[in-house]
Amino acid sequence: MMDLAMNFDADECLVTAMFDKGNRNDTMEAIDHIIPFLKGDADMIGLVCNTIRKLFCMSDEGYEVFLIDLEEYKMELEEEEEE
Repeated sequence: MMDLAMNFDADECLVTAMFDKGNRNDTMEAIDHIIPFLKGDADMIGLVCNTIRKLFCMSDEGYEVFLIDLEEYKMELEEEEEE
């Protein structure tokens, strides 16, 4: 498996931050569960599928490091919720 953390774009990082469950497999599963709600939105489906693909290719150890990078995105999401 190769680590692709450096290849996640900002939108993919946001998706991962929104659905992070603390580990790679549970996060992929959580993201996968939103696909039925994205009917007709090809851009969002593409974003979600690319995010899952990159997470699948990442090691569990790589995901742990990636979580550190996601803290900035999680803080951004929390700030938006407060507004």
